[in-house]
Amino acid sequence: MAGSSISLRKGLDKLYLWYFVSHIPITLLIDVQPLLPPSMIPQMLLGLNRLLTDTLGDPFMIVGLGHPELVWFRSMLVCELALQLPFFFYAVWALWTDCPRRHLALLVYGVHVSTTMVPVLGTLVRGEINRTCGERMLLASIYLPYLLIPLSMALVSFTECSSALAVVPATIPSKRKTA
Repeated sequence: MAGSSISLRKGLDKLYLWYFVSHIPITLLIDVQPLLPPSMIPQMLLGLNRLLTDTLGDPFMIVGLGHPELVWFRSMLVCELALQLPFFFYAVWALWTDCPRRHLALLVYGVHVSTTMVPVLGTLVRGEINRTCGERMLLASIYLPYLLIPLSMALVSFTECSSALAVVPATIPSKRKTA
């Protein structure tokens, strides 16, 4: 049983490593686009953006003015660029080297991203966007891994952190006076 648990954990670590490695170019080439004026984006990347926005109907990734009511999403993109992108490099290193201290950082990241994905998916499924049910479900299926993988990361990392804390002996002296 312990062998299958270790094998599962190593498999999940490989999934998380792939997630972070792939997320670096996604952040730099795709997710940053709605924050930039169209004149600053290479034509090839604008074409990719048009595939997302025109063909798939993604309301979040529109370059330029987009949907002003989705300013909350753009603010999350700023956080992704300023806070998460540097973390991606740490996570790649920590997972690649099997750093034993990675779990607390992965727990924080997983909870943060899972929380931010809930309003994204909620807007796609039930929000005030003019899309058919099929378009909404297609978009939700594209965004869903960005909820499920970080949520899995948070749960696994919570378990690892809890286990690590359980084996640490208490080192804080008691304040109780003995008679």
